[in-house]
Amino acid sequence: MPIAGLTKRACDQCHNVKERCRRLGPNDPCERCTRLGQHCQTTRYAVKTGRKPRGLKKLSYTLPTFANLPATRDTAASSLGSSPSGLSPYDGGMASNPALFSSLDEWERHFLNLMKDILAPSPLDKFLVGPSFHETHHTSFVQNLIRPTPVLKHAAVACAAVLFGDQNDEYSQTSVEIGHKRAALVVSSLRSFNVSNEQDLATVLILGVAMVTFAMHVADGQPFLISHYTLSLIKPQVEKLFTLDPAMIDFWMCLVSTETFECLLRSEIPTMRVDPTRRENVVDRYLGLSSTIFTHLYDICAAATALKHASTARAVEVVQDLNSIKAAVDKWQPLPPSDFLNRYTQAEVLSMLVQAKIFRIAALLMIHRLQHPFGEQDREAHVLSRAIIAEFDMILQMTQRSIPCTALPYLAACFEILDFESRHATLKNSKQIVAFSKQSQIRFEATLTSVWQARDLGHQFHWFELGIYASTLWPGK
Repeated sequence: MPIAGLTKRACDQCHNVKERCRRLGPNDPCERCTRLGQHCQTTRYAVKTGRKPRGLKKLSYTLPTFANLPATRDTAASSLGSSPSGLSPYDGGMASNPALFSSLDEWERHFLNLMKDILAPSPLDKFLVGPSFHETHHTSFVQNLIRPTPVLKHAAVACAAVLFGDQNDEYSQTSVEIGHKRAALVVSSLRSFNVSNEQDLATVLILGVAMVTFAMHVADGQPFLISHYTLSLIKPQVEKLFTLDPAMIDFWMCLVSTETFECLLRSEIPTMRVDPTRRENVVDRYLGLSSTIFTHLYDICAAATALKHASTARAVEVVQDLNSIKAAVDKWQPLPPSDFLNRYTQAEVLSMLVQAKIFRIAALLMIHRLQHPFGEQDREAHVLSRAIIAEFDMILQMTQRSIPCTALPYLAACFEILDFESRHATLKNSKQIVAFSKQSQIRFEATLTSVWQARDLGHQFHWFELGIYASTLWPGK
């Protein structure tokens, strides 16, 4: 017997958590949203029902009216040589539409079609705390492609190219050439950009995140400089930031985290300090429940910078400041929204809680190494290090995926490993944990091994002196 009150289309909230959506009438809010006090709505695009071909999962998208033109086969030769072997970039789909992509060559259209029609999980998913964000994140990528602003298309092409080149050796050379060509246009636009309204702010955020993504996938990328410059553009308009769509604020936090992690390694002060009251009860697609700890990470950066340049007398004051920061980090806890457990899967909830725990322990470990050099007070550092590594081991075993934005905490933990066998295992496991890109793995290994070498040679140095010993931290590298 059919269950009364079920509609054919679930509301967005029930759809996201894969719950049955029960309503008394077609226009009534569903039982679950009513019970949780949520706004019940169905705004996502409708998709065809029925079984999809095995292995195929295309996300829905809508083209603007001006683009609904018959697709024509572009006969121009690719500027980079022959077309993709065995795969036509003109397979229907939006990337074949000349009204939208007349300036792209065959390879560029091919990468865009791959991104548009990618199976889940997609290359974009490695940035996300869980699959619940997959469709909205991918949809935002597609929407940037169909907007009339050319620079957004350049950014999307650059990212699509390097993402696939990172995963497929057959694409690597072509992807880098295409990526650099389009990224150069985006960086040039960023350099001349003036932020005067909310739309400008959103555009800068999208371009900044796209270029950070690109930079982290190429050997000569400068993600720190890009994030720093973009945040400098945003900073005068920070109040307007919080009037934007929440997805745009997630982009801002992506830039903040990129810059902050690098500032922690370099002992420099980030551009912006996060107001924790703005990020309470928020789930960030990249940082989960951990946005508010970036206030404390900023304070750690400021203390480290002060220690790096301080006189002996001033250093004593900064160490006292660190004690206050340590007390605040000790008390810090993530503040989830009231419907957190109902909105996300068990695996996602676990990943976000573990991510927050890893950030907190890593902050304590960095404070410890600001107060005590490597080689002294090692016992407490080893306890914190083992706790971080244990959390990674547990989450990998239970979810079979790493946690985004946690390469720095893992690096801090690995600095404390002293025996050869554990180091060998760490480098092997790092390929699974530092999963952002091949270049991020290369940098992780180079930084880690240079610090290990310094420790093996008997050097005793504080965290704020890492730049002397870590080969990848010199300015401009």
